Amino acid sequence: MKIWLNGVIKNQDDACIATTDRGFLLGDGLFETMRAHKGRVAWLSRHLDRLKGHADAIGFDHSLLPTPEQVRQAIETLCAEIDGDDAVIRLTVTRGSAPRGILPPDTCHPTILITAAPFARPITDNGLILATSKVIRRNPWSVAGRVKSLNYLDNIAARREVASYGADEALILSVDGTVAETTIANLFAVRNGAVYTPPVECGILPGLARQCVLDWCHQNDIVMHVASIDPADLTSMDAMFVCNALQGLRLVQSIDGYSFKPGLKTTKILRRLDGVLDRELSLGIDI
Repeated sequence: MKIWLNGVIKNQDDACIATTDRGFLLGDGLFETMRAHKGRVAWLSRHLDRLKGHADAIGFDHSLLPTPEQVRQAIETLCAEIDGDDAVIRLTVTRGSAPRGILPPDTCHPTILITAAPFARPITDNGLILATSKVIRRNPWSVAGRVKSLNYLDNIAARREVASYGADEALILSVDGTVAETTIANLFAVRNGAVYTPPVECGILPGLARQCVLDWCHQNDIVMHVASIDPADLTSMDAMFVCNALQGLRLVQSIDGYSFKPGLKTTKILRRLDGVLDRELSLGIDI
């Protein structure tokens, strides 16, 4: 398998990253996961803009990031090497090698990696089984929580925890006990034709697919409530779904043993929204 490492296409087995790399040692870095169709990434401009914003948030000079044209060319080359039309792309950026210590060096020589792997949505999807994590909470003050950080230990811990309960994915609450998100996706609920989602202030990472949902609801005059959600209120919802820029929209079958049974009105909204997200992501539309 081919990869793109610091501007050079290499065989995966021939690539080397220094043992002094801060991403490896400290999780000092960022990433973006993207969906491509025939070598074209959906929402590429938005992904790269977000990467720049997150770089600024951690004090990383975003002028050191690859240009959009470099990223496009790398993705086209890598996608030509894999089977199928659809791929998952990961762009990983670390602050590079440095002497020991927490404080980053004055001069940064980043490590930048782009990989591609085959991607396919499930042929059949009965919905996700969620369970609420009892050990992990989202912290609105966490820098790592506000960016696509390489440090994923909280998400790993939450996913391992709920797997022991027999669940597919974890619902993570904020430190104030309100609903936040899952380990890899933003969360929405639907009730009486209105859509609900937690605010950024509760500690979520606001995804690109989340913004697409917000925009679509506004454009189609669907009432959208961006407000804190008490976990006890979830059982009063007609349906729940999660979304991200890789998988699009996925319905939630149940949460903590409570099953959702969406009515006709809610089902129509979800089908329309799923169609919009799937079209943009599966065709690689860059908007």
